[in-house]
Formats: sequence, structure tokens, C-alpha cells
Amino acid sequence: MKIFMTGATGYIGSVVAEKLLQAGHQVEGLARSDASAQVLKKLGVEPRLGSLSDTELLTDAARNADGVVQGAFDLRGDFGSASTDEARAVDALIAGLQGSGKPLVYTSGTGGLGDTGDIVFDEETPIAEPESPVVKALQMRFATEKAVTGAAGIRGIALRPPNVYGRGGGQSVLWLIGLAGQKLGAVPYPVGAGDNLWSLVHVDDLADLFVLAVEKAPAGELFHTATQSGLRTADIAAAISHGVGLGGKTVALERADLADALGAPPLADYWSINSQISGDKPRRVLGWNPRRPDALGELARPSN
Repeated sequence: MKIFMTGATGYIGSVVAEKLLQAGHQVEGLARSDASAQVLKKLGVEPRLGSLSDTELLTDAARNADGVVQGAFDLRGDFGSASTDEARAVDALIAGLQGSGKPLVYTSGTGGLGDTGDIVFDEETPIAEPESPVVKALQMRFATEKAVTGAAGIRGIALRPPNVYGRGGGQSVLWLIGLAGQKLGAVPYPVGAGDNLWSLVHVDDLADLFVLAVEKAPAGELFHTATQSGLRTADIAAAISHGVGLGGKTVALERADLADALGAPPLADYWSINSQISGDKPRRVLGWNPRRPDALGELARPSN
């Protein structure tokens, strides 16, 4: 199959492209610049110059592909405008695939779930109305999920990953927390939130699931994609600390100091909540078989 991808130069997308190529597929990737095009070429991906705002280009690329993976989320502005731009791009991709029965795999996320408390959310767990304007903006992506999974004439699938780690974690939430730790000399976590619980997924396991979704997922399906849940915030911070060479040193910070250390209040707020989802459905429906179950062990290794 020839798969058109957006976000193929990103942390998750580059691994998805690699796995698609290994599975025998051709990959064409959207490139925002000549530099990005060169990155794609090194991956073995055919570049197509353009951006998420080029809706005619997106429609044409989708029409001429055997399937699409939408993984780009341009967060150079605020969450609301990024979500709006993404929704417009997804509409263009749907238009290109309309009536073909071909797959469109959409990369969503868990930020819009807000604080999950002690519940491990599955795909049917009710989602509360958010108080946070950031979470409210991120919930716009759930409408985009429904546009994909409800689109007639295509095989629309949405994947909702939790926090992603592995391969150095470039630009992931966990990577940013580790970067803050290197500047402070100890990895920060929120005061009073050390017992909060998170779910994680290794980027390679997640990319394997993308390939399964492209090849065999039924139309209209949403999948949560965690491999481990119940991981304490303080334990994640300690593992990251070992991984960045700080010997397990951590520091609990109040919100204002945490936001300053991480460089963004929304990231501090996110690091201060519970964030847990299941991964049972893709195992059951698609035969997904994650092979990297020891998240804390891998985060603690300097080579990850």
C-alpha cells in the first residue's frame, strides 16, 4: 500500500513511517520545509512539500494514496487554534478518501480526558465537562475523532495514545520533564501529586499498532493504546532522573515553580493530574502484542 502521512518527521510519526516501510508499504510524507524533506528522504519516505493549511494538497495526496495516517499537530500557537487547524486538515483528507473504503488513521491524545482520578479510562468511559480552558480546547480533538470514525465511505480509525516514551523521547512530555530535571539538577514533580497515576506506551509498540490499524482495523473504531497503567508520578520522575544521569534525584515543586521549570503552565497542570487509559481493546480486536512492558526500567536506562 502507498500510505500518505502527515507528521512523519515527528517523534511518533518517524517511527510509524519506519514500521510501515518495514511492513512493505510505501510512504509519502508531508514536509513543511526542504530540511524536513531531507529528513524524510533519509527515512526512506518520499517527501511532498506543503503544510496542514494546504487543504487542496492534502485532498489530492489522500486521493492518490491507498491510505492515510494523520499525525501532525502544529502547536506553534495555542491548543485551540492548533485543534481547529487540525480539524480543517482532517476534513480535507476525508474529502480525498471519500467513497474509496481506504483507511484514515487519526492520531488523537488523552489530554482532553482531564484528570482521570483512580479510573483507567476505556473507550466508553464518560468524559466530564472540563473546567480548564486548556482541557476544553483539547476536547475539540474528540470531535475530530468522531469526524474520522463517522465518515462514510472510508475506513476511519482513531488512536488515542497516552504518554509516550522510548528512543530518547524527543519532544514528548516525559522528555520535557527530563530536560527540566537536567537544568535543575533533579527531576521535578508536583507537590502533593507523587501518588498520582499515569499510563505509558513505548513508541515502538505504538507504531506497531499504527501498522495494524492501517492494515486491518474495522471502520469506525476508537482505540486507547496504553501498555502500562498505575505508574506513580514520583516513580516516573525517579526513573527519568536515572535516565538523564541524575542518579534518581527528584524534587517536589509548587505549581508556579513547576510551571517555571517546565516552561509552560499547561504542562505543569498536566503533570499534576492522574492520566490513565486502557489498552485492552486493540489487543482484543487487532491482536496487538506490545513487547516492552517495563516502562520504568527503560526510562531509567541512559540509552532510552
